[in-house]
Amino acid sequence: MDQGEIKKISEAQVTEAGFNFGRKVSAIIERQDKLLMNTALIDSLADAYHVEIISLETGNKSLRGVERQLLEAYLSGNVPDDNIQKMGLDSLLYTKPVLKDNQQGTTEFLKAIGIRMTRKQIVLSIKN
Repeated sequence: MDQGEIKKISEAQVTEAGFNFGRKVSAIIERQDKLLMNTALIDSLADAYHVEIISLETGNKSLRGVERQLLEAYLSGNVPDDNIQKMGLDSLLYTKPVLKDNQQGTTEFLKAIGIRMTRKQIVLSIKN
């Protein structure tokens, strides 16, 4: 959508666009640095896409309330895949779990990739 063009965007469209935008960024992360260890790469992706990329894992003291709740849900197995949540009035949080298959045939949750996005960034990503 051109920045000068005014269009009405529904909440469902914002949510769907947030999923699409989060999936696009997380796919790049998963290909290049699934465990979020390369700070330079993560910072450059965050700058390029105008988002904040965080690691939702136990011991991360900088997590916000909704992020802690999502981490607890992932740890308990209550969130099977990617997720999007509202954060305040103007932001969304996209999360995707990083899982490891064990030799016993079970899957272990390691951490989740968190992508904080502004509503403005999501709306600008919508192509009409």
